[in-house]
Amino acid sequence: MTIQQSKTLWAGALVAAVLVMGHLSKGEAQDQEEWLTDYCTDAAVWAFEEHRGVPLSERTGQPDYRGIAAEQCPGMRPAGPAIDDDYRAPARLAMPETAPIQQLVQF
Repeated sequence: MTIQQSKTLWAGALVAAVLVMGHLSKGEAQDQEEWLTDYCTDAAVWAFEEHRGVPLSERTGQPDYRGIAAEQCPGMRPAGPAIDDDYRAPARLAMPETAPIQQLVQF
């Protein structure tokens, strides 16, 4: 094998290695994104259940053990209070109490 062929072979191997490394880094970035999505989902579920007063043994998800949810998870904020059984939906509140439940509309 001549020196020119040897250099060409080494250059081809180097290009192939760079392409493989680029492909691996794309896969790694996608894996990192999927991991962050799962982490944010679990942290949001945990925070929601914690806010609603779900006992620790019955919670799903996981706590924000890394402390990154506030910065890394879009829309992560404390959940609203639980809806009481006595609560009426806003649409029901807008309807007068004297209106029948099944009101017929004529056009």
